[in-house]
Amino acid sequence: MSRLRSDHQELQRLSRALRTLSGSNRALLRVQDETTLLEEICRVVVEVAGYRAVSVCRKEDDESRTVTRLAAHGYSVPLEELPTISWADDDRGRAATGTAIRTGRPCMFNVHSEDFPVVWREVSTREGFGSLLAMPLTVEGEIFGALLIAAPEADAFGDDERQVLYEVADDLAFGLQTLRLKRRREQAEQEILHLNRALRTRAAVNSALIHATDERAMLKQICDVAVQECGYRLAWIGFMEGEDGHDVRPAAWSGVDDGFMSLPRRWKDGGLLRRLQEGRPWIVHDVARDTTYPFPEEAQRRGFASTIGLPLRQDGQLLGTFHILSGERDAFDEQETSLLMAMAADLAFGLGALRARTAAAAAEETIRRMAWFDPATGLPNRTRLRTLLTEAIASCTEARQPLALLRVGLDRFREINETLGDVAADRLIREVADRLRGVVGEDGPLARTADGEFAVVLPRGGAEHAQQAARAIQAVLADPVPSDGVLLDARCSIGISLFPGQGSDADALLRRSSMALERARSSSGVTLFQGSLDRDSAQRLSLMADLRSAIEHDELQLYCQPKLRLASRDVCGAEALLRWRHPRLGLVNPGSFIKLAESAGLITPLTYWVLEAALRQSYIWREQGLSIPLSINLSARDLHDPKLIERIGGAMATWGTEPGSMEFELTESALMDDPAGALETLTRLKQLDVSLAIDDFGTGYSSLSYLQRLPVDLIKIDQSFVSDMRTNKDSAAIVRSTIDLAHNLDMGVIAEGVEDRSTFDCLAELGCDMAQGFCISEPIPAERFGEWRSTLH
Repeated sequence: MSRLRSDHQELQRLSRALRTLSGSNRALLRVQDETTLLEEICRVVVEVAGYRAVSVCRKEDDESRTVTRLAAHGYSVPLEELPTISWADDDRGRAATGTAIRTGRPCMFNVHSEDFPVVWREVSTREGFGSLLAMPLTVEGEIFGALLIAAPEADAFGDDERQVLYEVADDLAFGLQTLRLKRRREQAEQEILHLNRALRTRAAVNSALIHATDERAMLKQICDVAVQECGYRLAWIGFMEGEDGHDVRPAAWSGVDDGFMSLPRRWKDGGLLRRLQEGRPWIVHDVARDTTYPFPEEAQRRGFASTIGLPLRQDGQLLGTFHILSGERDAFDEQETSLLMAMAADLAFGLGALRARTAAAAAEETIRRMAWFDPATGLPNRTRLRTLLTEAIASCTEARQPLALLRVGLDRFREINETLGDVAADRLIREVADRLRGVVGEDGPLARTADGEFAVVLPRGGAEHAQQAARAIQAVLADPVPSDGVLLDARCSIGISLFPGQGSDADALLRRSSMALERARSSSGVTLFQGSLDRDSAQRLSLMADLRSAIEHDELQLYCQPKLRLASRDVCGAEALLRWRHPRLGLVNPGSFIKLAESAGLITPLTYWVLEAALRQSYIWREQGLSIPLSINLSARDLHDPKLIERIGGAMATWGTEPGSMEFELTESALMDDPAGALETLTRLKQLDVSLAIDDFGTGYSSLSYLQRLPVDLIKIDQSFVSDMRTNKDSAAIVRSTIDLAHNLDMGVIAEGVEDRSTFDCLAELGCDMAQGFCISEPIPAERFGEWRSTLH
């Protein structure tokens, strides 16, 4: 009979534990905030399950190691009247709650046992506690606090009951963790919304600065973007004027106006003006309550709740201000303000640059014409012709039409120049240019490629059309050119090359038209290039076979180009590069055989070769005590390889690659070929605990929203911007903005193509993190990297 009573009692206690678990789980599914969750679970433990009392406590990391009761139920007095709990190893902290928190293990006490702390016995007896069970709550890997349940029986909490209550504690800890993660996510999303609009504003400013040609239109465009795309209520830009410089003249604005911009604007408060002059923002979090704001009623009537004034300073002088007004109070937090201040700095710099560009427009036009045009005739020169020819080829390729290139050479130009001098030669050249313009008209570009040579591009022109044009040119140049009583011979020879049959790029057509001209000179006639592409095709096929063999037989070479951290000048990594020394052709240009590999379907095997070689080299370095990250380039085709992640993971496992020791670089253009697919591949690649970098950044037109979603660690600024940043203000602005953007997105920045010390030092001043280029070291064989590194110390 006694045993039957005992089993019945155990069953009842297990039942109340199960009621606790069931009620707690329902609360976890229903409740959306932490306070309500704790109160509901405490109610369930007492009112539904039937325990005497319950409390949820949080440990405090203060000096006295106190414990705060967050919620409780079943006590005879309010929480604030209960004795203070500690989790220190002393008399007050050796009770159930303090012990569970301190040890990280459940703690159970019989209140009337000898080992129960005397200091808590009176309280427990008064409250009718017979047994106490405290269970630690682990949230996000750390002890958050404890769940304390009090039962009226002296020897409660049998094994089965405890196991169920342990599950309750685990579920509660998980629920707390989930709610906290949700709250942080919501806060982060709100911060991101504010951050995004500031980033969009800054991106719009930078875009406007890069493309701006008119100051007023640029300022209006910036204000429009701030309102229409970024969600601010009003944006306006003004400049300082007046005898004392205290007046502000609005120059551009957008958004809700309704007469607001016509209000007089004069900085009467000297403190506010000094703040802006010192380069600090003026922020009004609530226009209705801030006494420094001059138009509180006017602002509220138009729905303005907060505003920020950003200084536009150049060379330490306040040029003007950029004001943004929002419809919500406290709209401008620290991060948003920081981004907007950076935007204002960009705008001030851009204004100065735009004004300087406007003043120097004539000089720049002269320089441009000197670089791209022939001074004697005004025609495009050879450099410009290559660009025009490339554009014409692209257009004809899209339209699937042919193209002809005519190289016109004056037969006796050298003789005339040597006999009569430069004046007569220039007169002849100008007359020939005029006659050629008359023949060519609007058919295609005309250029002067050398002293006595011209070139004519005939889009949509086949062999017959090209030969007809050549005969027409010879006809108009058959008549001599009068010059100071002398008749100058203007007769010519013409060489012709055709696209696509005799070349698919500008260099090939230029080279073959030159060869045809040389043949034509011997007969003073017209020659169509006769060289067959069969020989080139056979050589290309042979080279493909040789490259495939080199990959299969491990005949390629791994080179490394070092990277330096700008702040410390320490070696912080290297980029793995590929070299191919052909047994017959010698060292093959990397760009050539990479393109060959892409067209021949060998790029993936080439990538795998580099992967194995790089991981093997990384292993060798680790054995030698050298531990630096080694980066590998991935192509657009690699991103579509279904076995890429598996192959990389297997190779890393084979060589025991340590986390963080490998980095993969992908060009921005490769990412933009398939943004969604690239994001998926990069996310899976990131799970291998590698670093990811965007190579050639600035050339692929990726959006900011897409960039934010990418799990990348580094941005590599394209060398086209880095190489001329010391002489090209646009490139310098792009480099600086890219560095700021990357840092605001918690990404590192590496500049590639750093060729000289002055560029290196300039990048360091701009806060760039890393650099690589010939200024540091040219690519070197991987086995000599350690030797090179030792020379730095």
